[in-house]
Amino acid sequence: MNTNIENINDTRKKIVVTFSAEEVAQQTAKITDEFVRGAKISGFRPGKAPKAMVEKSYADAIKSQTERALTSQAIDAMNKIEEFDLYAVVNIENKNENGCELTFTADVYPAIDMPKSYETKVELQSTDATDEEVNNAVEYYRNQRAKYDEVDREIKKGDFVRLSYTGKIDGEPVAEIAKDMPIFADQKSTWEEAGNENAPGVQGIVQGIIGMKKGEKKVISHEFPKEMPIEKLAGKKAEYEVEIFEIREKILPEIDEEFLKAFEAKDLDDLKAKIKQNIEADKKNNNEVMKRQMAVEQLLEKVTFAIPETALEDERDSILEEMMMRFMSSGASKADIEKNKDALLEGSTKEAEGRAKMRIFLNRVAKVNGLKVDNDDMSRVLWQEAMRTRTKPEDLIKQLKKDPARANRMRSDALLQKAINFIAEKCEATVK
Repeated sequence: MNTNIENINDTRKKIVVTFSAEEVAQQTAKITDEFVRGAKISGFRPGKAPKAMVEKSYADAIKSQTERALTSQAIDAMNKIEEFDLYAVVNIENKNENGCELTFTADVYPAIDMPKSYETKVELQSTDATDEEVNNAVEYYRNQRAKYDEVDREIKKGDFVRLSYTGKIDGEPVAEIAKDMPIFADQKSTWEEAGNENAPGVQGIVQGIIGMKKGEKKVISHEFPKEMPIEKLAGKKAEYEVEIFEIREKILPEIDEEFLKAFEAKDLDDLKAKIKQNIEADKKNNNEVMKRQMAVEQLLEKVTFAIPETALEDERDSILEEMMMRFMSSGASKADIEKNKDALLEGSTKEAEGRAKMRIFLNRVAKVNGLKVDNDDMSRVLWQEAMRTRTKPEDLIKQLKKDPARANRMRSDALLQKAINFIAEKCEATVK
């Protein structure tokens, strides 16, 4: 095997791997023997057919498997080259002449002038729970257990109202303009919390129904935000015919024995003490996340390096998928997303640069400091992925055996987590 390397840029190389005719013949013979042992040819028992007949019947398959085996050997050889660390193979060209010549276009990890010290200093928020936070939590739990009694009066802020509405823009039904978005078009019977600034859907209706009564009809105006992802509605003013069917007042429960029993609390002070403990535990966990993030960011600011094109593409594809899922869950159609594809691509490219830079830097931290992924690390990552995807661990393992790329990504994630842990251990944190 002979290897020739040509630089395309700082992170991309052209690598020509040549096998001699003898090496190709040896590999072909090895593959052929494997076929002979298992070949099923009419008139012969499995493994008993003449070699010449097997070579003729399985010629294409033998050639294909030989090429795959030689390609695998070539990639193994490239991974052992000390001049660089292989990031990803971009393209492979195969030339068969006096042997086998494989031309690889490959991205490699960039050379990075690593920080002389991994020590960092960060300032974190206090983990103390304030009285306001504790009281807000108590009210949150009361709201969870609220009752809703029907009332016959004008709608007030906080009431839950069953209503219908039909929208038009310049006389044209919104249902025709945004066919895939019934929440912005019309509803025959739906519930809204009057005055809720964070309610999804049509805010003009949510605010405009305050003061109306059961059985009343009214036309309410609503102007859609200009930055709305649905182009046909962005910046447009709609008129909605609204009818009120039912009004329910939210009644919060008293903090009595029954309420406290649900939290295994003796009294209000005991409940607040439990809530305070939970809030402070959450803040400590958040601080640990912030410490790790800020420490990595501080070190990243000290280094500059070129990012492999493949790394950018991988991260951009991942981010685009996440963005499309978010937009579709918020009601945008595939057509709306397609129209805004250029803007989404621009936004994803900027974020991809940051993600790719971080992953490459952490990988180099792991390499320079001899960090390795062990069985415990992989078990932890497997468990986290199983929890995230709501998959049984044993089923996830089966999936990974069929999807090597996903398994490699998880192993890479485990290594990056180890690098983050290494950096966090050297971080000095102070609390405001």
